[in-house]
Amino acid sequence: MDVMKKIVKDRIVLVSILFLSLLMLGIIFANVLSPYDPNKQDIMNKLAHPSSEHFFGTDMLGRDIFSRILYGGRVTLLLSFLIVFLILLIGLIFGGISGMFGGWIDASMMRFCDLMLSLPNEMMSLCIIGILGPSLLTIILALTIVRFPWYVKMIRTEVLNYKTKNYVVFSLSSGKSKGWVFKEHIFPPIIRAIIVYSTLDISAVIMSISALSFLGVGIQPPTAEWGRMLNESREIAVVEPWQMIPAGITLFLVIAMLNYIGDAVAEGINEANSE
Repeated sequence: MDVMKKIVKDRIVLVSILFLSLLMLGIIFANVLSPYDPNKQDIMNKLAHPSSEHFFGTDMLGRDIFSRILYGGRVTLLLSFLIVFLILLIGLIFGGISGMFGGWIDASMMRFCDLMLSLPNEMMSLCIIGILGPSLLTIILALTIVRFPWYVKMIRTEVLNYKTKNYVVFSLSSGKSKGWVFKEHIFPPIIRAIIVYSTLDISAVIMSISALSFLGVGIQPPTAEWGRMLNESREIAVVEPWQMIPAGITLFLVIAMLNYIGDAVAEGINEANSE
């Protein structure tokens, strides 16, 4: 049975895909759907409760929370997609080279990856951002550096598994270049596993971006970002706890649904491979 048929039978997956699709559309067309400028302050109308004018109310500076959720998604989600793409690209290049060539190249890359993976990701991210200063470029650089070694090792393992297949051994022995063999025989089958891993990792990257912003070293004000919004609402959480709900619930749903979709895709692929 086709993998997609297995996946679409799960109603929770369908609901998750629908929710994430609608959210992405809202984020893409935020300038049309959002009723207010996300950074426009209205001190006279601060901490307004949800109403027909402000769907999710306003924050401490009178900024519309609904508008900031939409615009904040642009930063959180699109930045996470970019980081995962860069990680995948680096992982494919170095993991493919390591697995195909072996020898001292493979040994050197694996020792470097082992060294990087032995260090706490969060601590390394904070150190890089602390040295270079908080900015979008620094966040991309920090999260890419701390996460790509795992992809290199994972893709190398996949390459080594397929490298022993008879048709791959035959192509190599017949004089085909290792680059050609990787492109034609190894990359197509491992792309499924890569898609699964990247789907699962997007939620982890989103969490890392939001965590850095929550700690004050990620996205800087006045730019809207979900983790930053939680940080700002934390100061008044005791007297106005509802301020944390929109950004918190949105972040929770996005991460939970991405994880569920990733698990469903992985299970579907495993069942398809076992048939």
